[in-house]
Amino acid sequence: MLPNVTAHQNRAFSSREEEALIGLRMAAARVIAPWAQFLKTTADLSTSQYNVLRILRGTSEGLTCGEIGERTIARDPDITRLVDRLAKRGLVKRIRSQTDRRVVQVEITRKGRDLLDELDPDVQRMPRALLGHLSQTQLQQLSGLLSEALDGMGTFP
Repeated sequence: MLPNVTAHQNRAFSSREEEALIGLRMAAARVIAPWAQFLKTTADLSTSQYNVLRILRGTSEGLTCGEIGERTIARDPDITRLVDRLAKRGLVKRIRSQTDRRVVQVEITRKGRDLLDELDPDVQRMPRALLGHLSQTQLQQLSGLLSEALDGMGTFP
């Protein structure tokens, strides 16, 4: 099924699951690469840093690093370091809880919101640029299949 992969292989995939997984990995890599390059050159952000800012913009109050980690698209084991880099640039701030001094909330700053606002037109343009060749029916099918795959996904190892 994957002509770009199978044309360069000497043997068939061992299963349909393997073929589909390779296809997902290839598609993800080809979507992420131009997005990562755009964020780096336009805003000097990694995709993980952008994701943290996006998560914080979507909340009415701050989140702990643990809560941010639970909401990220790609799991990053060191949210604290990501937040450190964003705080150094003035894009987020830390606020210690008044009721429990051990709890530190992270909030997006006005500067962080302004940066996301500048990126928003490109963020909205990107899906069409990358997937606009698919029909509405195909996009609905793809979304449904991806949802089903995620909902029923097994574990490994």
